Amino acid sequence: MLLESEEVKELHSLIDAMQSRLVELFDQLGALRKKLDLMPQNVSEGSPVAVPLFSEVVPKLSDTPIQSRSEDTTGFERVRSVSSDDTPSQPDDATKDTKPPVQGGSTSSVIARVSRVLDPIAHELQTGQATADILLEYLESAKEYLIDDDRRKMRVARDIDIVLKFLRARGTRGIRPEERDNILKRMNRWKAHLVAYASAPAT
Repeated sequence: MLLESEEVKELHSLIDAMQSRLVELFDQLGALRKKLDLMPQNVSEGSPVAVPLFSEVVPKLSDTPIQSRSEDTTGFERVRSVSSDDTPSQPDDATKDTKPPVQGGSTSSVIARVSRVLDPIAHELQTGQATADILLEYLESAKEYLIDDDRRKMRVARDIDIVLKFLRARGTRGIRPEERDNILKRMNRWKAHLVAYASAPAT
């Protein structure tokens, strides 16, 4: 019986290690795709800015600064406020009384809306106090709020799903520093893409 317990413990440790490397694996695959020239590299000056999701290039935005994270010190309360129902476990209700924030409008207003949703989650990640299951609930609500039927946003949606799958696997455990940094890096890319798509409406 003791041997079986040790084996189960070892298997759990192995699964945990594999899950913790999941996010980094997709970054490595993205880098490989870029080297193989499978991703578009040249964007004309007059065309809409849409940076490959796994690239290191961030599209140039307007001079209007992104809303300061200090204004979102209430943490997840800002994300909670975008839902008409305060229960984050019901993402279907998250957009009942809200309009999708990235359907156009000025670049500065889109930046403010995206920042209002993502910055509190980034703040919780940086403090390291929130467990994976809490971050999972709020990131699911954020996805419902930010992603609409614009086909260009499907790449962002798929990348969010990768992080959601990872957080779901972590359960009630905390987030390791290397995992936190990887998720924060992805969130910055989501923000850049969503703002770029809003400033260049789909054809």
